[in-house]
Formats: sequence, structure tokens, C-alpha cells
Amino acid sequence: MQNCYATLGVTHDVTPQIAKIAYEGKLRALAKSGLPDAEKRAEERLLATAYATLSNPAKKDWYDKQWMKHGEREERAQAALSRNGWFAAGALSLLLIGGISYYYVNRANEREKIRLEQAALDAAKEADQARLDLAKRQQDARERAYSDSLRRMDQSRAYAQESQLRNMEATAARQRAYDEQRARQQEDIDRRQAQMEVERQKRYLQQREYEEQRAAAEREARVRYEADRRAREAALEAIRARQGH
Repeated sequence: MQNCYATLGVTHDVTPQIAKIAYEGKLRALAKSGLPDAEKRAEERLLATAYATLSNPAKKDWYDKQWMKHGEREERAQAALSRNGWFAAGALSLLLIGGISYYYVNRANEREKIRLEQAALDAAKEADQARLDLAKRQQDARERAYSDSLRRMDQSRAYAQESQLRNMEATAARQRAYDEQRARQQEDIDRRQAQMEVERQKRYLQQREYEEQRAAAEREARVRYEADRRAREAALEAIRARQGH
């Protein structure tokens, strides 16, 4: 049974506040202890169990009763152990012999583990050296390929420059022929546009003349309409005048 008082390092009259202070202090000390992670987690579980038990009065009362029963059982076991001292001594001897055997077997296992680790290190070194050699060969191959690529690029560049000069000359000749053809086409276009402009001016003058004639006819029609209207109004006035008499 876990001794919660010993785990937290407190007395049996501990209060929940003191249990909390002791628990937090133990956690800080455990974090700085440098123990392996597995042992740290195991200690943290023990501390958490002890704190949960001693910080709760109901759980603490139950635990004290169980602890007293555990102490009584321990006392009975101690009495039985004293009565069977020779048996315990024999068992202790067997345990001692077993412990010594375990020690030597463990040492042999440790030496074998060291040997295997050294062999693994040697294999890793050989693998690293092989990787370095392979990397060097690959680098040499890349450099040769790069040099060949540069040479081919120079040849391609020279050929491309020659082709470009030929293309520029051919393009210049095509451009001259195009410009001459364009000039002739532009002359034809200008001539047709001039003719079209003359025709447009003629149509414009004809339209102006037609519109002037139509406007004159409209003015003349309006004048006749006004004269007829005034004549009708005068006739109506005369009729009204005669009817008034």
C-alpha cells in the first residue's frame, strides 16, 4: 500500500493547504531531478494519488483507517517473519545468489549491447563513407555533364546567331517588298478616296440644292396657306357683320 504521507513528506495531521504546498514543491523538485521520463511519469502519478487522497478530508479518513489496518497486517507479518527467521535467511541467501547471478548476466548483456552498438556505429561509418564516395562520383558526373552542356550551348548559340543573321536579311528583303507593295496600295487607296470625295461633294451640293428647293416650296405653301386663312377669316367677319345688321 502506498504511504501517501511519506510520498508528500508530510505528517499525519496535514491540512489540504499544506498538502497542496508539499505537492507543488515535490513536482518542482521532480522536474529538476534529471530522472528519465518514465521514472518521472511514475513519480508524478504517485504524487498525484497522494495529493488527491490527503487533500480531501473524506478520502484522508478512509485512507487513515486502511493504513492502520495495513500496519496491523505488517506487524503480524513481521511476527510471522521473526518466527520463520531461518526460512527467511535461506530465502535471503537464495535471493542474494539470484541477485549475483543476475548481476553477472546483466553485465554480460551490457557488454554484448556495447559490442552490438559499436558494430552498428562501424556500419554507420562505413555507410556514411559509401554515401560520401557516391556523392563525390555523382558530383564529378554532374560537373562533366555541365561542361558538355556548356560546350553544346556555345555551339547552339553560334548556329543560332548565324541563323538569326540570315533571318534578319530575309526579313529585311521581305519588309522592303512589303513597303513597296504597301506604297502602291496606298496610292490606289488615295486615288479612290479622292474620287470618292469628289463624288461626295457632288452629292452634297445636289442635296443642298434639293433641300433649298424644298424649303422654298414649303415657304411658298405656307404663304399661300396664310393668305387663304386670312381670306376665310375676312369672309367670316363680313358674314357676321351682315348678320348683325
